[in-house]
Amino acid sequence: MYLSKPLSKLKPCSLKYLAILAIFSSVFLNACKQEHKPKETPHISETERKTLNNSEISGEYSIKTLNNNTENLGNLIFDFNSEEKRLAITTDCNNITAEYEIGKNKLKFSNAISTRKFCQGAMDNENTISKVLPKIEKFSFSEKELKLLSNDNKVLISLIKTEKSE
Repeated sequence: MYLSKPLSKLKPCSLKYLAILAIFSSVFLNACKQEHKPKETPHISETERKTLNNSEISGEYSIKTLNNNTENLGNLIFDFNSEEKRLAITTDCNNITAEYEIGKNKLKFSNAISTRKFCQGAMDNENTISKVLPKIEKFSFSEKELKLLSNDNKVLISLIKTEKSE
């Protein structure tokens, strides 16, 4: 910056303004710096992440039970994408997606989002899924059945692998 007068010849009040300007400038510049923190992921240890092949869970599943309910489940489809570690749920009305972390019998969902169309009488299952998904911490997996469990091993969602994804 070029000053028309040397600093020694400026009036005392001009020096005050210059000092205040310098202080505010440094505060403003420091306030604008953002710390780039990695996205928080569910707490599954690195060794647990490596002990299970993520592709085992990959594929499309139809719903068998939702929070101990076997009736009026509609056409709920759960699609696990192992490459992106993303779950896509198709319901009779809306779509739900979530990221997941998987380890040795551990499964944790995060960053769930949903479309929010209103469909008379068709949103009960979606609301239940939204409430249950954050409570899932474990899973058990057999040939065709995937059970999503709470921390105390309560079956929250039971899924059957579709022939399309085998």
